[in-house]
Amino acid sequence: MRIVQVYKDVHPFVRGGIERYVHDLSAFLAGRGHDVTVLVAGRGGRRRELSGFTVLEYPCLCRVLSNPVSPGLGAVLGSTAADVFHFHLPLPSAVMAWSMSGYREPYAATYHSDIVRQAFLMPFYGPFLRRFLRRAGRVLATSPAYRDTSIYLSGLDNVSVVPIGVDLAHFRPSGRPSEGYALFVGRFRGYKGIEVLMEAWRNLPGRRLVMVGGGPLEGRIRSITEDSGMKIELRGELEDDQLLETYRGASFLVLPSTMRSEAFGMVQVEAMACGVPVISTGIPTGVPWVNMHGVSGLVVPPGDPEALADAVRSMEDPATRDSLSAGALERARGTFDSRSLFAEVEELLIEVADEVRGGRG
Repeated sequence: MRIVQVYKDVHPFVRGGIERYVHDLSAFLAGRGHDVTVLVAGRGGRRRELSGFTVLEYPCLCRVLSNPVSPGLGAVLGSTAADVFHFHLPLPSAVMAWSMSGYREPYAATYHSDIVRQAFLMPFYGPFLRRFLRRAGRVLATSPAYRDTSIYLSGLDNVSVVPIGVDLAHFRPSGRPSEGYALFVGRFRGYKGIEVLMEAWRNLPGRRLVMVGGGPLEGRIRSITEDSGMKIELRGELEDDQLLETYRGASFLVLPSTMRSEAFGMVQVEAMACGVPVISTGIPTGVPWVNMHGVSGLVVPPGDPEALADAVRSMEDPATRDSLSAGALERARGTFDSRSLFAEVEELLIEVADEVRGGRG
C-alpha cells in the first residue's frame, strides 16, 4: 500500500517528539512492505531516502509561529500518488491546503495537540479544522484524556485512541545502579515549565539536575544556572545512544510542563521503559494519564515549585523510588510497546483506504 505521511519535519533532521514518531512509524510501515513517503517542509522537490522510506520536501516560503507557509503544498498533495494520506496535526498549512484543494482521496489524521500558543488564529482556522477532522476516515488521539478534553475531538464519532510507544528493545534498563541525578529532557520552551523547575531547584540545595535539550530559552536557563550555584548540568542535544545512557543513569525524570501544548510527554515513556520513574504535572492532557500517580511516578499541580520540590524529596526515599521504578517499567511494557501500537495504526490506515475503495466500487 502507498502511504503518504504529512508533517513539517522528520527526525533526525529535526529533533522532537512528533518528528521522532513520524520517523519511527514510517520505518515500521516500510518494514512491513508498504511504500512510504514522508512530506516535509523545505526547499521543494528535494528527495532523500531514510530508514526504508522516502522523504520529499514540499516548498516552504517561511515559517510563521512555527507553521510552514507553503502555497504549493496543495499541488504537491495532488500530484503525490497514495492509497491513503496520514496527516500529523497541528499543521494548519496542510489542513488548509487539503480543505481548499477539493481532493477526495482517503486520509487519516493523528491529532497530537491542540493549538495553544497561537489560539488567536482559531476563530478563522477552527472551522476548517473541524470539517477536516469530521471528514477524515479516522482520527487518532494519543490518549483517552486528550480525546475527552479537546474541544476539537470530543464530539467526533471517528476517533480511535492509539498511544505513542517506544522501542522496548532499545529503551530498557541497564541493570546498573543510577548515578543519582534528576533528569529533564525536552525543548527549552515556555510551556515546559522550566522556570518552575529552576525555582524548585533553588529549594533543593545539593541536588544534581541534568538537563538535555535546547531551544529558545536555552540562553536564559544557562545564565540562571551559571549564576545560581545550583548543581545543574546542561548537556545540550544528545545522539540517541547518549540519550539512552543518560536515561539509564537517572534516578527519576522531571516533566514540569504547565500548558496544554504538552499533550503526551513522550520522554515519560522513554524514561519509564528504562525503569526510571517520573515526576510530572496534572495538566488536563495525556501527561498524567501516561505517568500514573503512585504507579509509575508522582503527579503534582502545574506551576507549583513547592509541590515539585516536595515530590523530589519523596523520590529520595529508596523504597518509594524502587516501587515506582518497578511500576514505571511494568506500565511501559504493558501499554507503550511501539511495535504493537504501530501495528494498530497500520490496521487503521488499511481500513481507511479499503472503506473508500469499497465505497467507490
